[in-house]
Amino acid sequence: MTPGVRLWLGGILAAAVVGIGTAWLIPRPPAEGSAEVGLARTMSAHQQQAVEMSVILFKRSSDPEVARLSQDLFLTGQAQIGQMTGWLMAWGRPVAGQQSPFEGLDRTALGLISPAEMQQLRHLSVPLAETRYLVLLRRHVRGSLALAQERRQRLRQPEVQTFVERLIRAQRAEVQVIDRLILRRLQAGEPAQPETGGLTHE
Repeated sequence: MTPGVRLWLGGILAAAVVGIGTAWLIPRPPAEGSAEVGLARTMSAHQQQAVEMSVILFKRSSDPEVARLSQDLFLTGQAQIGQMTGWLMAWGRPVAGQQSPFEGLDRTALGLISPAEMQQLRHLSVPLAETRYLVLLRRHVRGSLALAQERRQRLRQPEVQTFVERLIRAQRAEVQVIDRLILRRLQAGEPAQPETGGLTHE
């Protein structure tokens, strides 16, 4: 096991322990069907896609900025999943519910990545895979941001509210970084993709 992997796994464990530790301070844990439980399951599943995408590109990328972004996102995503999993364990709720975490939600609005799109990241040439990753990631992060903004109005647990507020700030910053990297590629002459319609050359 490499030092990087040990650090990564240690971070996940630490995040889960923090989630469990803070959740035990709550007098009455959130019920099944609560906004908190739903958020933890849905956001964890959503973040898992970002982690999978980012691991693929971290291993493949030759662009230092794309590699750095992908590393940051898979480490951050795993830590967030660990924290939310820790909450569910401490609340006495199953990590996975009986229904899909995306049941009843608009998968397009969430920016979810299809299996075919995930395969593109594995099989396209490296430069094309990097651009495709940025475009898909932009859509995915914007979907996560919309989900967090919608759910925060219904949250009642202070530590979950704080988590979501931090997540929203972080994801707004991530979108700015992604936009900058996409624009740099467009300015270098790469063809625009449909998902980059909202971007303009600067």
